[in-house]
Amino acid sequence: MSKIKKQCTQYLGNRGVDTEIKRCAKYNNLWFIVFKNYPKDVEISFSNNSHYECYTDMPIDKMKWNKNHLKTIEERILKECN
Repeated sequence: MSKIKKQCTQYLGNRGVDTEIKRCAKYNNLWFIVFKNYPKDVEISFSNNSHYECYTDMPIDKMKWNKNHLKTIEERILKECN
């Protein structure tokens, strides 16, 4: 298991979520998670919440797992929150 997947599993486990992870990434204050039982969407959540809550999601076919794309998503979400 990759280091980031271990961190994601721990993050979710600390919040009572034991669903198997297919893929994940973390960028600044956001987690991007694809669960094995729902592989068509990437769930995006804030990492500083005391419980797991999906803020938004996007179709996996529109997801690019590079830092520039993660940054673009973060900027959009921060604008929505303000």
